[in-house]
Amino acid sequence: MNRAPNEPLPTHVTTPLLTLITTRSLDEDYAHVASRKAAVGTERPERKGPRWTTVAAVLVLGLLTSVVVAQTSREAATHELSRAALGKQIGIERDRVASLQDEVASLVDANQATAARNATLENQLENLQAGVQRLGVLTGFTAVHGEGVRISVDNPESADSTTEIRDEDLATLVDGLWAAGAEAVSIDGERVNALGGIRNISRAVHVNGRPVTAPYLVVAIGDQRTLQARLLETSQGQEWFARVNGLSFRYTAQNVDDVEVPAAPLRALRHTSQMKRPGGRTGGEETAP
Repeated sequence: MNRAPNEPLPTHVTTPLLTLITTRSLDEDYAHVASRKAAVGTERPERKGPRWTTVAAVLVLGLLTSVVVAQTSREAATHELSRAALGKQIGIERDRVASLQDEVASLVDANQATAARNATLENQLENLQAGVQRLGVLTGFTAVHGEGVRISVDNPESADSTTEIRDEDLATLVDGLWAAGAEAVSIDGERVNALGGIRNISRAVHVNGRPVTAPYLVVAIGDQRTLQARLLETSQGQEWFARVNGLSFRYTAQNVDDVEVPAAPLRALRHTSQMKRPGGRTGGEETAP
């Protein structure tokens, strides 16, 4: 193809290849669509009136929306009342819990005070019981056991009324054992104490008002290492052994590791009370408890 020297180049030559391809593709698409419209026709079918089903659906949807709104409003009011009632109940229960906590604290304090008083009373009771135990041992109204000495005393082989062991002889021996450090003494199982005593009734010896017979078993609780030796050092013990030698009493003694002395029998005490006699005078009257 011949072209004059000053003639410009054709458009498809100077246009970039990508732009040229895009333009030609669009032109072809437009032409294709235009040809289809021409074949089918460009006029749309005329719309008819609104359909009743659509109107009914819209009305139903509006009604449901109104019902939901009304129900939501009522439920909101109910929920608000429930929340208010629940809050009030929570406040009441909180106050009740606080009151119970205060009561528990008061009870704990009272319990601690009672425990302290009980501990004090227990200590006092233990002291009283220990005191009663000591008094029982001293007065003879509590049985005791421990180490000590067991002594057998008997009349001479050819004893008569002038050589038999009498109450004063046994009393001298018991007094010597007390002086030697004995804590408790018994004769034939009868505890010797201040209210009992040793007495002769005719030729029989009585301890605590009960008769005892020879050979007399004298039991004394005390330090077995020193009790017999200290008995010889006391004036009552020396007098006792003088009678043993002079009247030929049969006397044997042995140390024991554990021996028991029973409690003395309880005796009714007498006391004197003042009573007013006719004429304004007063006098004593013995009564027994």
